[in-house]
Amino acid sequence: MANILIRDFQNFQTSVPLILEEASLKSKIKGWKKVILKPNLTTNRKPPCTTPVGLVEEVVKFIQTTGTEIIIAEGSGGCDTQKAFKDLGYQNLAQKYNLKLIDLNKAERIERENPKALVLKKVKLPKIIFDGFLINLPVLKEHDEAVVTCAMKNLFGLYLNQKTASIFGWWNKSELHHFGVHESIYDLNLYVKSNFVLVDASIGQKGNEITGSPCQPPLGKLIAGFDAKEVDKICTNLLGHKIEEVKYLNL
Repeated sequence: MANILIRDFQNFQTSVPLILEEASLKSKIKGWKKVILKPNLTTNRKPPCTTPVGLVEEVVKFIQTTGTEIIIAEGSGGCDTQKAFKDLGYQNLAQKYNLKLIDLNKAERIERENPKALVLKKVKLPKIIFDGFLINLPVLKEHDEAVVTCAMKNLFGLYLNQKTASIFGWWNKSELHHFGVHESIYDLNLYVKSNFVLVDASIGQKGNEITGSPCQPPLGKLIAGFDAKEVDKICTNLLGHKIEEVKYLNL
């Protein structure tokens, strides 16, 4: 199994720099002109439903000394992305550190094709995602259909319904549920590689990906690695599930 870092959570200011230093992240992004931070802001609900802005701020502080341009990019599914940016503190964060916020639901898209894909043989994805070092910043939660949502599932934010009418009427990623959640997760990770993953499992969420309850007791962990699938396997066990339960981890 790939080298995955699992560390006890104290607070974001202390724990995030320690795990990023241990991962030698600065050396990994050396030579890249852009670093793209992809949190999970599927809606404007506060953590642990979404990625805490405090975690993202510590990542920004850690890598800003490299001189690399830092971009925060997300395409919310359950609300307007700008509302999520504002309500969850990301607009203030961007202003504080002079960062660019990109709504992936409105970004320029390019078509990609992969015959190995299970359901997304052709897909239009945001061009910006391919223009930099992608740092995937998910939260660890249970999910109604995927069982567990973490790094691999976080790439749903890159997708946008191709049909005008949403299958569920309100969620702009709803086609992926029609195609198959597990197959869509697998396919999106064929097209896009997360160069680094840092999972917020300081609390965790049980029961549901949106309206679930904070884990009691809190999970109290941060997990990091360079292989999203291997990170998700560790996180699946941490949340109390077996890898065999999660179809996309076995495709």
